Amino acid sequence: MKLIKCIFVAVGIFAYSIAYAQGAGTDVKSSWDNAVIYLPNTSKPTKLDQVKLDKAYPVVIYMHGCGGIDSNSDNHGWAKLLAQQGLVVIMPDSFARNDRKPSCDPKTMKGGLFPPVHGMRLEEIRFASDEVKKQPWFDGKNLFLMGFSEGAIAAVRTKLTGFRGVIATSWTCTNSQVPSFDVIFLPPETPLLTINHSDDPWYTTENVRGSCESKFTGRPDAQNLTIPGSGHGTYLNEKARQAVVNFIKQHLQSQ
Repeated sequence: MKLIKCIFVAVGIFAYSIAYAQGAGTDVKSSWDNAVIYLPNTSKPTKLDQVKLDKAYPVVIYMHGCGGIDSNSDNHGWAKLLAQQGLVVIMPDSFARNDRKPSCDPKTMKGGLFPPVHGMRLEEIRFASDEVKKQPWFDGKNLFLMGFSEGAIAAVRTKLTGFRGVIATSWTCTNSQVPSFDVIFLPPETPLLTINHSDDPWYTTENVRGSCESKFTGRPDAQNLTIPGSGHGTYLNEKARQAVVNFIKQHLQSQ
């Protein structure tokens, strides 16, 4: 039985490696075209083709979790909070892609069902970042990135430069069995805020337990908030909300 388990783990790691070597999918534009958007100081979502703003604003690209945009209140909760701070919030819809398959089962809290998704999420960040910079309603200075759960994994694994700050919630930056997940790939000078629970039911095995703070070496502008107790989503925690607001205010470049 132990031999079978070891073989299973080895095959799983190999599958991950192959998936990342092959790269992302092809239909990334659909994630942008179908993005959910919150305009500054609003509480109801809209679509890209309905955005009409008379001036330029800071922008946050928000990466939803593995269950999609509507499956978890953290997605819209965080988006509304960021919009209340005067930012445009864009949530690319990963499930709008025709090459996307479910990567987790939220009911059983089981992940890893579609390993290529992680390359796809990185591709979505890059595409959205490029598209935001073309928009007349982007102020050209303040582009932030935030991710929840699977979206947070992508947020800390992107190597893109130019973000005023990155926020990653509900991820540990830890996977001792897969080195490419046991690290933060963001440029070291990029300001980073990570938030997690001390006991997260999604990360129960020893190889993924921990905190992103253990990967902060050489990152002078990184900070972590660990919420005591059990939980996955962090939006309902007052200290987490305040930490995000403070982080945005701290790194927002004045017009």
